Amino acid sequence: MIKFRYFSSISKLAAKLKHYFKKVFFLFLFVGLISPAFGQQIRQYIDEDYQVENVFGIVKATNGGLISGIYFRHSNFLGNNNLSNWGIEMVNIKHPREAKETTFTGSSFVFGKSNYLISIRPTYGREKIFFKKAPQQGARITGLVAAGPAIGMEIPYYIEISQSQKAQYDPTNNQHARPFIVGNAGPFRGLAESKFVLGGHAKASLTFETNSTKRRVFGIEVGYTLDLYTRKINIMPLAENKSLYSAAFFSIYFGRRN
Repeated sequence: MIKFRYFSSISKLAAKLKHYFKKVFFLFLFVGLISPAFGQQIRQYIDEDYQVENVFGIVKATNGGLISGIYFRHSNFLGNNNLSNWGIEMVNIKHPREAKETTFTGSSFVFGKSNYLISIRPTYGREKIFFKKAPQQGARITGLVAAGPAIGMEIPYYIEISQSQKAQYDPTNNQHARPFIVGNAGPFRGLAESKFVLGGHAKASLTFETNSTKRRVFGIEVGYTLDLYTRKINIMPLAENKSLYSAAFFSIYFGRRN
């Protein structure tokens, strides 16, 4: 009962975060894109004297773990405070009902989980500079929208059961009941048996840079993502699985400009 209330509270918090990030993003996007005078004002700050930007990011999403994924983004400055970018992301997407349990050996596992879902996202997008960073002060704020295909990797989730046997979790197998599970068998054991599911994704976000120089980049990104696949992903066989996944996310990124 306590676990149910705890995860219910987490779900409600995640829903509120998603709603908040959507509101914040679209407010900034609306202001930045419809005001012609806005672009004239921000040119009073630092000139964008670079042509290319490459950054790497580490992601924490509401439907992922402590570190949900990573990404690389390459951007080209187009002038008039606009950038185009392409990149690739790889994130782990969890089922809302996933909960780690600890066995008598001290190992952990997720009861009821049969597959991982790893989303690989080739992406293309556009970025708008809302505020430029003035010399030695202020923050650079941009809005970013991106979309592209999504390649879902449905990777078998292996558990270790009594007598050192390892197998993909099967709810119909009596030997896979809680008392027999020693722990999970590692994230890479089922990699060769992965099934690929095609789909698409979209992202909207805001970036904030305060410590960046003309050449080095460091900032945070907050936003919202959607993944839609051509079929339901069987993460937890006894729970309701779906083909559409949405999440609010937070990331830290760093890189260089040339």
